[in-house]
Amino acid sequence: MMPTTIREIAKLADVSSGTVSRVLNDDPTLSVTEKTRARVKKIANDLAYHHSANSQKKNTLVTVAIVTSMSEQREIDDPYWRNIHQGIKNAAQKQDIKIGPIIRLTDGLGKVNLSHFSAVIVTGDTSADAIKKIKKMNQNLVLVDARSRFSDIDIVQPDLSNMTERILNELHQTGRQNIAFIGGNNEQINLDGKIESVLTDSRTDVYEKWVQQHKKAKKMLVGNWTAQAGTIAAKQLLAQAQPFDALLVASDAIAVGAIKVLQEAGFVIGQDISIVSFDDLALVAYLNPSLTTVNLPQHALGSAALQQAKELADRDRTWTKWTTIPSKLIYRDSFQK
Repeated sequence: MMPTTIREIAKLADVSSGTVSRVLNDDPTLSVTEKTRARVKKIANDLAYHHSANSQKKNTLVTVAIVTSMSEQREIDDPYWRNIHQGIKNAAQKQDIKIGPIIRLTDGLGKVNLSHFSAVIVTGDTSADAIKKIKKMNQNLVLVDARSRFSDIDIVQPDLSNMTERILNELHQTGRQNIAFIGGNNEQINLDGKIESVLTDSRTDVYEKWVQQHKKAKKMLVGNWTAQAGTIAAKQLLAQAQPFDALLVASDAIAVGAIKVLQEAGFVIGQDISIVSFDDLALVAYLNPSLTTVNLPQHALGSAALQQAKELADRDRTWTKWTTIPSKLIYRDSFQK
């Protein structure tokens, strides 16, 4: 009796041969219904179909899902997250790991079954309830730059708090007495795409603590993460009675909008006012004057997250790993130590 072929299974299941192959190899990136998966597997089982040695090899492929709380528009406005996702993909290509399409919680998780993946990487702030539900679907979970901490879940994060305090101290040491701050809030998303709560960023927390400890007036505005938000915040700061001679900004995108307003108001950046930001986007080195900023190694964050996800998928360890990636302050014209 001739062995059953994939083509025969495909004909009986009314799907393509490629779909049968991917279903039998548990490819989580295949977009078919659970009913179709079950039908294909039942027919293969009824016909006593056996994977070839090559199919067994394919079945060991590590597949990783990226789940993010960021919308596509947020990634356009703030390239930080896009660079992290690219870091994950670049590292995956080098290790023959398959990355599925980015799953955006802003669109809702829907019927996506995360249990089909070898591991899951969640980027951005997601509600604690959502994280717990994802953990139930897939134990191999890594969080990237999230405010929430769980004793049994891996995390990879940039060193934001220590760097923020260092910048504030250096600005103060150079004689800047009135330091203002423009930051952004982070929205915690549920699995249905709805906002559960709004969290302050860690840089905001550090700034508030620092001005209190140094008995300084708090000059702070917090909005979203766009250049337009920086424009609005800078205008509001200028409208206040309290002057400021230094400005710390939570991202380069926000800083670009703020700088435009300050220059139009007659400030000489780097002389009248020192400005420091975060992200080290390529364009800020070419501003006039160039922007002093913190290099957050976004590709490294993505690469580290993928490595931890692979370790979990391969069962290389049984303990939780929290990783902090150091950042670097890049001095340019807007602030020289």
